[in-house]
Amino acid sequence: MPKYDYHLFMCTNERPASDPRGSCMARGAGPLMEHLKVRAKEMNLPGVRANKAGCLDACDRGPSLVVYPEGVWYTVRTTADIDRILEEHVKGGRVIESLRMREM
Repeated sequence: MPKYDYHLFMCTNERPASDPRGSCMARGAGPLMEHLKVRAKEMNLPGVRANKAGCLDACDRGPSLVVYPEGVWYTVRTTADIDRILEEHVKGGRVIESLRMREM
């Protein structure tokens, strides 16, 4: 079984447009997930795995990204947010408080 230093999960749940909760996909999680995978590969980060996740139940705060092993939840709005998480948190070991998801 592979062991990762960091395992990142991005919510890619999709709901009908009529659902009042919305969804991470409706908020742009699809392209953000693609950027996450491409950028992590470009940065050649060993021990890092990025996966799609179903609903993480933080719909109103999404798109949601969770970084393990710390279990830090982020609200990710842009590709620049993804870049910061990879550079500062994954590579540098520093939690980015400005992107950290507010209390659930």
